[in-house]
Amino acid sequence: MDKTSYFDRAKDDEWARREYTKEEHAAIDWFMDVAGISAGQKVLEPGCGTGRCTQKLSVRVGRGGEVVAVDPSAALIRECRRRTEGLHNVRLLQMPVEDIEFPPGFFDHVFCLCVFPHFDDKARVIGLFRSLLLPLGRLTVAHLEGSRILNRMHRERGGPVKADRIPPYAEMARLLGASGFRVDFFRDEDDGYLLVATRQEGR
Repeated sequence: MDKTSYFDRAKDDEWARREYTKEEHAAIDWFMDVAGISAGQKVLEPGCGTGRCTQKLSVRVGRGGEVVAVDPSAALIRECRRRTEGLHNVRLLQMPVEDIEFPPGFFDHVFCLCVFPHFDDKARVIGLFRSLLLPLGRLTVAHLEGSRILNRMHRERGGPVKADRIPPYAEMARLLGASGFRVDFFRDEDDGYLLVATRQEGR
């Protein structure tokens, strides 16, 4: 089973269908605060899943902004479309994020919540994000648990996600630096993971 089929089947799993808890809402709000997501921005959301975070991003960027939410799973995009119906600043695309085509510098921010480990070629994806961001645009990698718990969870879940990991910080910094990003903020504790990086000018 490939990852797309895996996530198609996972749409009814408890982790995918439930609403965020009060604590999770607060954590994601904090992620967005630290990342600097604000009104009027254009934000790319890879791996949008069922659209829970898409809703929050839509509110954050407001009527003058735009959220482009992308997921390869048809089942998850259907649920995301249901959740975001009537949100006119949200655009949904069913495809791997590697296949999206936008003009260079189209986005102010790329916000990866609970998705980064699932990219098989992380260097390629980071390079794509760099090309899509404005100079000084930001890339955020965030999770509601730290890398120690998250990596163990994927290993124990098995199947197509068993090898999906967040690399150690040194490897993340190397990958980001190679594509012209500077890490501005990093925190990795059991209650959450947050890395915010800025695309450097002239790179």
